[in-house]
Amino acid sequence: MATNSTLPPIPPDIIDITAPQLIGTLFNWMLYGILSVQTYVYYLNFPDDTLFNKGLVYGTYIIEIAQTAMTAADLYYWFASGYGNMIHLGHVYISPADTPILCGIIAVIVQCFFAYRIFMLRRSYLWICILIVLTALLQTAGAFGTAIRGFKLAEYSRFHEQILFPESFHVWLISDTVCDILIAGTMLWIFYQTRKEGMTHGTKILAKLVRLIVETNSLTAGMALLSFIAYVALPNNNLFICTTLIMGKLYSNTLLVTFNNRLALRKVSMNEHSSYGSGGTGRTPVRRPGDTFASEVSTFRIATDRFATTTAKSELETYEIDTLKDPRRDSTTVGSTA
Repeated sequence: MATNSTLPPIPPDIIDITAPQLIGTLFNWMLYGILSVQTYVYYLNFPDDTLFNKGLVYGTYIIEIAQTAMTAADLYYWFASGYGNMIHLGHVYISPADTPILCGIIAVIVQCFFAYRIFMLRRSYLWICILIVLTALLQTAGAFGTAIRGFKLAEYSRFHEQILFPESFHVWLISDTVCDILIAGTMLWIFYQTRKEGMTHGTKILAKLVRLIVETNSLTAGMALLSFIAYVALPNNNLFICTTLIMGKLYSNTLLVTFNNRLALRKVSMNEHSSYGSGGTGRTPVRRPGDTFASEVSTFRIATDRFATTTAKSELETYEIDTLKDPRRDSTTVGSTA
């Protein structure tokens, strides 16, 4: 057993080594607490949600439980069993598994979910959805490559050595940033196109949806970019560990915020229906037998000619925007739920 006399001395800049790992883990746990509250809110308010949505929510939460437990094991290794031991503190332990790998998996789930949402909004944007999915898969491959090289290097002090690790790390973070920017930019463009086409009904709902997606994806893209800058600009500092520890929880919280945001969209939908039914636009809504204008709207489609809504119990699941080429075509349609 090593004694204090055989251990490496504690360097004067010890805070530059310990602070990123400690602060990053603490923020990770804080975001896990927020995620737990959001998951409970989802459980209470959407008991009849589709199996697909439930699988996304609860599957992501289970992954985050595993990731949180693994970061706790890392922290115990660095600061408890390895207290005062610079060998322990500089060793990666299992962090390449809980940070790049699980973060990459969570990110690709959320990014592909947004690609699906964009496809449901405008099916003509299939090409951009494919590009988003490919970029998401590329960042996942980069994350796995980072983890593999991290385990082989074994020490944080070697992470800036030119032994394929920087290449994998760059692919992971740059692809992650590009993918999130693509999602946010596409949503902004969809909203711009909808306004340009003169749509009125459903615009408030779409505006709130776009705002949420742009804000959350800007946050995740910004964190990935910050991690990349910290790694490149600060080669003698472990700040990139702190930011990458936070990334996975940001993605999972983004997913839950998107699902739970339907609670707020109900109110907007109800207000729009009230205004629409009172003749505020001077048009008569297209209705089917048995259809009612209620606050729980499953799908709407906005067209240049007409607007229609249909009610279903899945509560504002999907939003479809489609420009009909034939103005005489009935735009009343029931969209598939997510």
